[in-house]
Amino acid sequence: MKRAQIILEEWQHEWLAQEAERQALSMSALLRQLLTEAIERRQTQGWADDPLWGIIGLGEGPHDGITSENLDKFLYRTDWQDRPLLKVAENNDSDS
Repeated sequence: MKRAQIILEEWQHEWLAQEAERQALSMSALLRQLLTEAIERRQTQGWADDPLWGIIGLGEGPHDGITSENLDKFLYRTDWQDRPLLKVAENNDSDS
């Protein structure tokens, strides 16, 4: 454990002292318990309450087989040497 010094409002100190006495705990133990509960509650809420999660699934992309899992395969192709080259700018018929 680490020692911490905190400054409480008067009413917070009074409530903490009364609640600690009622639960037969030290003020430090009660404060640790309350802090643990607050941290766990915040962690379980996580991203579920974030309004940005509401936009997930609103848009739809093309069904071309490219997903976030295999995107690198398409971006950083290594099979380009095995594919035939397309001659777009050259037309052999007009060279005569």
